[in-house]
Amino acid sequence: GNSDRPVLDGLDLELPIGKSTAIVGLNGAGKTTIVKLLAKLYRPTDGRITVDGRDLALIGERDWQRHLAVIFQDYVRYELSAADNIGLSRPARLADRAAITAAAERAGATEVVAGLPDGLDTPLSRLYRGGRDLSGGQWQRIALARAMFAVASGASLLVLDEPTAQLDVRAEVAFYDRFLELTRGLTTVLISHRFSSVRRADRIVV
Repeated sequence: GNSDRPVLDGLDLELPIGKSTAIVGLNGAGKTTIVKLLAKLYRPTDGRITVDGRDLALIGERDWQRHLAVIFQDYVRYELSAADNIGLSRPARLADRAAITAAAERAGATEVVAGLPDGLDTPLSRLYRGGRDLSGGQWQRIALARAMFAVASGASLLVLDEPTAQLDVRAEVAFYDRFLELTRGLTTVLISHRFSSVRRADRIVV
């Protein structure tokens, strides 16, 4: 909003390399603001963000975005083919079908793709001839595949911003558990409003 009150004040947060940090809080607590600051979509009005001791403000946007992959709450659903939906996290590698297929496999999205009339070439929208729409759970697998593709292309910081808003609790826990399993050894940030879904993270920050 336009209020002058800072969303985050006096925040001192360290994200250890190679570990998963969950950030839990109610709606409006500033969780998404943290993600946007990390992604350089917002700039801090005060204080600073450092990466290995370097001020994030001094790191070029393109360089930083190569290291970062974010799955937002409404993980963008592109009206494009399944392959493009997975590959768009790293547009320079869109033509690398083997890597896109491998990312889909790691994310457990192989069945989703196999069920599409033209496989990876199927448009994920009913507005196109031969297109299909996916269920919430299927979209999530595609979003997870997008993150896996970014990791395979060099991303070293992954952020999940409440990507499970449409899921019931059990499906949400399963989704986060799978994500943590797939990304072990990477630096990950999980944003959630439920403790239960992120209980396997290395650290939980409230």
